[in-house]
Amino acid sequence: MNQFKWHFSKHHDTDTQILKPMDQSKKLEALRHLLEHKLFSRSPSTSMLLKYLVEASLEKKDLKENTISMELYGKDYADEKSAAHMRVNIYHLRKKIEKYYSTDGENDEIKLEIKKGQYQVEFIERSNDPQLIIQRRRRKKRYFVLAASILLAISLVSLSIYQKKIPVWQPFFSNNKPTTLFIGDFFGIMGTTVTGNTGWNRDYDINNLQDYYNYLERNPDKKEQMSPANYPYVTGLAAIGTMNISRIFHFNGNDFDIRFTSQTSIKDISSVNSIYIGPVKNKNIFLALFNDSNSKFKIDQYTISYKDAAAERDTLINLSIEDGTKYEHAVVSRMKGPNGTEQFMFFSDHDIGVKATTEKFTDIKWIEEVFFKMTEENIEYFTAVFLVRGQERTSLELELLLWEKL
Repeated sequence: MNQFKWHFSKHHDTDTQILKPMDQSKKLEALRHLLEHKLFSRSPSTSMLLKYLVEASLEKKDLKENTISMELYGKDYADEKSAAHMRVNIYHLRKKIEKYYSTDGENDEIKLEIKKGQYQVEFIERSNDPQLIIQRRRRKKRYFVLAASILLAISLVSLSIYQKKIPVWQPFFSNNKPTTLFIGDFFGIMGTTVTGNTGWNRDYDINNLQDYYNYLERNPDKKEQMSPANYPYVTGLAAIGTMNISRIFHFNGNDFDIRFTSQTSIKDISSVNSIYIGPVKNKNIFLALFNDSNSKFKIDQYTISYKDAAAERDTLINLSIEDGTKYEHAVVSRMKGPNGTEQFMFFSDHDIGVKATTEKFTDIKWIEEVFFKMTEENIEYFTAVFLVRGQERTSLELELLLWEKL
């Protein structure tokens, strides 16, 4: 298929229409703009695949699975199982491109597109893209309906409960800083699984791209046997925690961004209010922030310790129990962040810990009538360790084991 898209220019003194090819420099500029976006800049393997497909399309190469794998990866994907792996990579690439042009790139002049069942990259003038025109009309209609629905809902909901300051949450809504919800994910590696097939693997000592490349430096013989996965892994706690926290933010007319911890640096946290929900065993960056801000509590990959020399108290709790369906330990910490920001952290290695703590700590009545009675004072900054109980992840209850005012 010809990779050039044509547009029409019309002389004012004649009805003759002249076809002009899209300038190749514009295509390369569109590629560069796409690769600089966070969807691709944080995924080197995806970026490398897209760059190869664009260059090959501009050179009018006949692209097939085996051609791509040999030229790009130096591997022979002639068998069907390996070809399927290549198709999966193309599928994830196509989805990322579609996501970009439906969000941050919706106003880009040129759109890159890989049609289903093909590998050639097409370049489309957005002003002449009928699909985009239809999408924009539909989006405007949806926005209107959504806005009307939200205004109606707000008018029907009693806001008297939120007219006063909200315990432990109020600074998130009043310090004029954006909030980001950081979800504790697991970095993935594509390679041979325990069953002998190719699939997604997890190593608790490899939690981001830097860890991955450090591992390859120590084990160069593994370079041809593995590659970074195109997607991370999260458990059900991500959806549950996000839903609970969304509730209190939406009622207060606030919103937040969402980010995975495997793609997060200290710089990303330094200027925003941050909320963390997730495990401790992925060695995420919030463990270091927690340990720096707590003089008596310390979390490592599997345990939390509490040492109070004055009270001669020394406690060690295992956070990574084998069965987290009936009970587990959870850590909640509300702290001041850097540069006038606020931080709220919810740690647990299983779903029920994050489910219970985010549910309770977004319930103002529970905070005032239960938690403040547990601590015997209205505290704003604290660290608390709970034992969470609940049969089949229902009727969850929190027992306060340890707490410290910060």
